[in-house]
Amino acid sequence: MDELNKIAEEMANYSDMLVESGLLHLKGGNYSVRLGEDLIITPTKCFKKDLVPEKLLCAKVDSDEEVKNASSVLSMHRAIYRKTDAKAIIHAHPYYASLLSFYIDEIRPLDENGLLYLGQQIQVVAAQKFMQWYEVDEDMANAMIECPVAILKWHGAFAKGDTLAQAFHNTQALESTARFYWDIWRNKSTLPKPQLPDYIKTPNWLKDF
Repeated sequence: MDELNKIAEEMANYSDMLVESGLLHLKGGNYSVRLGEDLIITPTKCFKKDLVPEKLLCAKVDSDEEVKNASSVLSMHRAIYRKTDAKAIIHAHPYYASLLSFYIDEIRPLDENGLLYLGQQIQVVAAQKFMQWYEVDEDMANAMIECPVAILKWHGAFAKGDTLAQAFHNTQALESTARFYWDIWRNKSTLPKPQLPDYIKTPNWLKDF
């Protein structure tokens, strides 16, 4: 129970930070932590700032069994834990990262911090039917084997880490990278072509700036 108390408190704290940072609506998103063969996950559509241990749900990682009231993307959390080194996962709705997913299918960080923390390529994964996210569980997990984040097209982002703190940091890094992308993009008609270092893989849209 002490461990669940700690997890609930930590999830509530990061919920506040995500909302205050504009990365999530108050009842949106979901978080999980891996504990051995189990994962502890938030319930669906709850006010996570009010989390207590009794509200948290436990699920087996290597199982497809449904868990009543669990997050609607429980199966995606499971897939990510199975295929990656994740110990904690945050699913948030960062505005700029989500907005970019309406236009492109990958993000190549242009800023050094994005490159340092997220790598050279962030994948955008698209479910073909409304809210049928389970259809791309494996695609999302595969996208996060080498990269700590991936974007669910038209919806939001998933970030992994050794801890919730690291997953939160990676969510912030993704949104910062997306803002660089978007601001350069929307100012292309008024500003000169940006100077980028040679080690940045220039996205196609920027080659025609």
